[in-house]
Amino acid sequence: MSEVRYRLKDLGSKDPALWGTGLSVEGARRALHEALTPLRAFPRNTGLTPPESLLIWCAGNVFTAPLEWVAWFYHLGCPRITLKAPMACPRPVIEIADSFGCEVAVLQHDRALNMLDHHDALLAFGGDEAMGVLRQRAGDMKHALFGHRVSFAIVRGEDRQTARRLALDAALYDGAGCMSPAAVFHLGDAEAFAALLAEEMERLERELPRGEVDDAVGPHWRRRCGLARIHGRSWEGHTWAVPLMPARYAESAVLPRMLPVHPIQSQGELAALAQLPLSTCAADVPVKLPFWRICRPGEMQRPGLRREHDGVDVLERLCP
Repeated sequence: MSEVRYRLKDLGSKDPALWGTGLSVEGARRALHEALTPLRAFPRNTGLTPPESLLIWCAGNVFTAPLEWVAWFYHLGCPRITLKAPMACPRPVIEIADSFGCEVAVLQHDRALNMLDHHDALLAFGGDEAMGVLRQRAGDMKHALFGHRVSFAIVRGEDRQTARRLALDAALYDGAGCMSPAAVFHLGDAEAFAALLAEEMERLERELPRGEVDDAVGPHWRRRCGLARIHGRSWEGHTWAVPLMPARYAESAVLPRMLPVHPIQSQGELAALAQLPLSTCAADVPVKLPFWRICRPGEMQRPGLRREHDGVDVLERLCP
């Protein structure tokens, strides 16, 4: 077994339900499983030389986000990897670092900006404002910074398998992160598909219960469901909803376990989406919008092992 696979196996033996992620027990365990699944076969020779020291600035919304990059740069032989833990939820970052041993350290304080001068490369995830500050401070050092993005699904299929896969895309991480679908745009019988999606969302409510939700979600939840009842239809459960309404009511903000469906006749109706900071699109049709990543339904939260992230080859960008 390779060293990186040994480290990942150690991480997989831990229980993320104890890490304070805000997800349910089942949700946290499934999220870690899905994040580990693609990281099974690293190539022996990549031709890449890692930086001498890498700082990874971690966001708090998707607790597994730094995992693939820690694994990659560890595999490449980066001598020193430091993780800046999010203040609100540091435990997952601490556990990832612990599984990779002394080569990976953790920062947990507000003075992390002062550490930029002690690293050769910076990889960062977070809000646009924080990324703006890091971009200014990074100067000439190699860096790859990723702020807010939004993802959607565009499908024609009206089958249960597509509905089941999109329900999982929406359920993982309770809709947090830039790869969670904000809405589904449907090119066929959208009402029939929404009914199937509702059944699958209800099934996942039992299999992967929703975790903690901020009280501020409530008013937005009621507004969207109410709007759907006026202009279409809304299927609702205790912790999930599938509002069906015209595409002009589509929004880019994701609510936990809510997946709106919007009927469209053609992708030409979605031209305005090109103005958004797009990330991922789950699709069963050719996509005409400038998403950075297009995948099958069910794979939004499971990008491939060697990939571009929002149009950036992170390994090429950060390796000298």
